Amino acid sequence: MDEFDAEFEFRGGGDALRFLQEDNSDSTNNSEPLTQTEIIRSTCAVYVSLSAALYLVYLLLRPRFPRVYNLKKSFPALHVPVADDPFGLLSWTWRVFDVDYADIREQCGMDAATTVRLLESGVKLSLVAVMNSAYLVPVYAILGDVVASEGISDPVKGMSLSNLAQGHPGAFATTVAAYVFFGAAMYFVHVDFAWFAAHRREFLSKRTVQNYSVFLSGLPPEMQSNVALREYFGRCFGRDDAVADARVALKIPQLQKKAAKRDKIAPKLEHARNVVEVKGGAPMHKTKLCGGEKVESVPTYEAELEELKREIAEDIHGIEQRQNEREANPSGSGEGGGTNGDVEAGEAVTTSLLPEEESEEGEAPNGRGRASAVLSEVSSAGSALKSAVSASVAKLIAKNDDGRPRNAAFVSFGSLAHANLARQAIHDPEPWGSVPREPPVPKLVNWKNVGRSNKSKQLGELISLALTATLCIFWTIPVSFVASLSNVEALTELIPALQEPVEKYDWFAALLAILAPLILVVFISILPHIILAFVKIEGHIEMETMQHPSLFFKLAAFTIIQTFFISTIASTLFSSLQAIIDDPTSAVTLVAEALPAQSSYFIQYQIIIVQNLLPLGIELLRISPVGQNIARKFVANRLGHNLTEKERSETFLGLRSLDDPLEYYFGRELGSKTILAVMVLYVYGCIAPITSYFTLLVFGTLAVGFRNQFIFIYPTANDSGGNLFLNFTKISECFVEGILLVPLIVGTILFNVYYKRRHYMVTRFLPLEECAHIDIASESAGETDEWLKDVYLQPALKRAVPDADTGVPFDLPMSTLADEHKERGNAHMAAKEYQMALREYSEAIAISGGAGEHSHIFYSNRAACHCYMADYDAAADDCRKSIELCPDYEKAYTRLGLSLYFKGDYKGAVEAYKKALNLNPDNQQTFDYMVKAKEKMAAEQDDEFESRASFGGGGGLNLSRSFDPSIVNED
Repeated sequence: MDEFDAEFEFRGGGDALRFLQEDNSDSTNNSEPLTQTEIIRSTCAVYVSLSAALYLVYLLLRPRFPRVYNLKKSFPALHVPVADDPFGLLSWTWRVFDVDYADIREQCGMDAATTVRLLESGVKLSLVAVMNSAYLVPVYAILGDVVASEGISDPVKGMSLSNLAQGHPGAFATTVAAYVFFGAAMYFVHVDFAWFAAHRREFLSKRTVQNYSVFLSGLPPEMQSNVALREYFGRCFGRDDAVADARVALKIPQLQKKAAKRDKIAPKLEHARNVVEVKGGAPMHKTKLCGGEKVESVPTYEAELEELKREIAEDIHGIEQRQNEREANPSGSGEGGGTNGDVEAGEAVTTSLLPEEESEEGEAPNGRGRASAVLSEVSSAGSALKSAVSASVAKLIAKNDDGRPRNAAFVSFGSLAHANLARQAIHDPEPWGSVPREPPVPKLVNWKNVGRSNKSKQLGELISLALTATLCIFWTIPVSFVASLSNVEALTELIPALQEPVEKYDWFAALLAILAPLILVVFISILPHIILAFVKIEGHIEMETMQHPSLFFKLAAFTIIQTFFISTIASTLFSSLQAIIDDPTSAVTLVAEALPAQSSYFIQYQIIIVQNLLPLGIELLRISPVGQNIARKFVANRLGHNLTEKERSETFLGLRSLDDPLEYYFGRELGSKTILAVMVLYVYGCIAPITSYFTLLVFGTLAVGFRNQFIFIYPTANDSGGNLFLNFTKISECFVEGILLVPLIVGTILFNVYYKRRHYMVTRFLPLEECAHIDIASESAGETDEWLKDVYLQPALKRAVPDADTGVPFDLPMSTLADEHKERGNAHMAAKEYQMALREYSEAIAISGGAGEHSHIFYSNRAACHCYMADYDAAADDCRKSIELCPDYEKAYTRLGLSLYFKGDYKGAVEAYKKALNLNPDNQQTFDYMVKAKEKMAAEQDDEFESRASFGGGGGLNLSRSFDPSIVNED
């Protein structure tokens, strides 16, 4: 083994950057390794300056390009009222803190609110550490003499515990600081948990599908039908109508293949029609990529789509028919019955699988009509022959049988109380039978994993954990290898042209030494994708994305263990292996001396440069989305995918447009960056106080930056309700115990046990009394459970031919298409998902061209949505447009009156209400609101009113109690 191999062998991946710094210094200038002070100074000179430059550029661009830096105001489908005021050139940096947590939760998502709270908690912890530094720095710098005895000038190291000799009395100051710091940390956790519990209850009380539903896995055979589930919960709650909808998942591989083929053809046909409409002529395409004949696109796609529609409709009809027969004859086996869920051969099972009636063509789908005829003909030959044939046919059908039930189901309840009770109850005596859990959002259901056996899931989790642990242990090898190629000497060997400037200019060599870690960053960026691949093995029922809680947990644990225990501690021990063998007790001393000395590494690499400040500048400027948008326009223009507004704005070949932003990847960002910054603060806040000043800078800038991004940029897509907050808290508590001083370990353990007993449970469920109040209010308002129907119906089982992106049938007449979007918007309104409703109504308006048969209704409904979101200017504009299209539409006038009232234009409100009453003189609610508007107008004239008062006095608009919801309810 040569010298380089020895270096590579003994240095860990987390030590790679220190390796670069030392080797770069030695190879270029033959001088001593850089001190901690020099490392931090050079880091700040380059990277902090670059981050500051990016921030200044953002300040200049932000007000000039609102379509890039204020998406939620620029694009109606993303609009939220909190983004209406973009604030000033500089004032936005502090005015974003004027937006309270409740508004962020409601308009930006619970995950956004909890992320901001975590960052601000980091600011508070850093301030505590900074206050501790007021007495720690003098103790370390003045009373310590280790650094001076080494004959080096390193002020940063001199202000750390490394400057105190072993047994120095100044270490008592570190003990006091630890008590103060970790006592404050536990207090902040307690306060933040109370805050989280309150906001979590608000989230759980929202009228959303997942709050009113439950997912059941491991269903026994007798429960694998929709009727059986309805009857079971009817008995449990003493009400036959307790269940709003029950959907046992079905095995439909053949149907899913056809549906996938249909969904590929649908956008092709839509584009071909756009070509005909915009360019004229008859577009052509090849039937095969190589050697196929050219055919006209529109008629070919229409014929293929029509054939698929017919086949899919027949398959769905057959599946529904067999499902009805199975429910009528529950003795048939489903998944879990027979041998490992396989269909048993026999007459009883065959009868339940075959339809009783043939189709109009005389044959049922998949040849089952012929099977029935065969059975009928052989019946006269005797029961023995009939049984043999029945068994053979059953086996044949079972090989290609769509519609068999899986052992899992989604159940939706009309009552919030029933849903919460169903989630907390034990439904089966078997440990893994009928296990309830919170379901994912319907569009995020990973249907291929629904019904996966418990054995398969447990094995998947074990394999995933083993792979993650193996990667954690051996990750240092490829990282060290990449890092070794990133020093100046290796770069000059790889690129000889760099040799001359490196030898000639010292500043160029120093610059390369600082830039070299970026090569390492590019390599490390693939880590979340590797771990996400491991997560997919686990078989989760929700889509595995960069927001997944399992990814967060594994990435956070990986980062902490690999960085602190393998890269830092293990490399220190390994490099002094002989000394430890001679004196095993010296291991503790070696680690105690090494940890403070490594604070500069975390300041440069893990906290300031790579992980936070520089990426935040890039994040604010939105360099990646802007680049994607430019590339998408170029590619779309070259390939002709730019004929309609929809084509110009939709994602194409994986390239997204500005008005279709990705959601924020909470799992990846919190797991790889934020949790590590917190851990670095926990470790070094007392032993290297200088670290706390940098964490304060990092958490402060991140809190400002991401408040801005959540308010103005990121859409609320897949809100988990703050589940990652719980995981973050658990991981923090788990790892804090190991790093506290001995006197604090007992207190930390007791604190952890105390919280695990009940605190986490109360954030999972809504108290039944609150459920009851919400259910009573819903019944009083006349709300029904129709909005829950078919929400968890498997996509392939839906009869309509959906658009590949929106899910709306695209091959219907344009008026019907627009109405479909309107109905979807109505469903979102009923669920109080106003942002999604706004998107659907806007799409309906776009499809109808703003002047269709029902466009006045679309504008009026969107105005109602704006009213719920307190955007009264937009509501008034939509009402006027609706009136322009249909002057006799009463609801447009009532909604105009409502929006003008809250704008303070009481005279205009009275005029709008008068016109509404002219159209419908018997509307008592409109008359009452007109009277209130007149009273306000009179009070305004007497200068005695309070501006912008609500209908009932007091605060703002309360649409559920201050007036009859019908005034803004959608049509």
